[in-house]
Amino acid sequence: MENFILYEEIGTGRKSVVYKGRRKGSINFVAIICSDKSKRHEITNHVRLTHDIKHENVVTFYEWYETSNHLWLVVELCTGEINADYF
Repeated sequence: MENFILYEEIGTGRKSVVYKGRRKGSINFVAIICSDKSKRHEITNHVRLTHDIKHENVVTFYEWYETSNHLWLVVELCTGEINADYF
């Protein structure tokens, strides 16, 4: 995780925290999910399911890391903008 800069916390769950972040040397923001290792089974299933999915309606999975206390997922940051083409 030393390759990423974490900014503000943008969400929380029971055993997870979501941060806005970016890779060092990049200007593209991502969502970085910090999850307790007790959720390893759920996280592994999520990674397995989303690893190869490329679709505009599915959050893109980029990579994941394990540290001594947490699992970290790097995924697409959804900004909540509305595409006017759908209206």
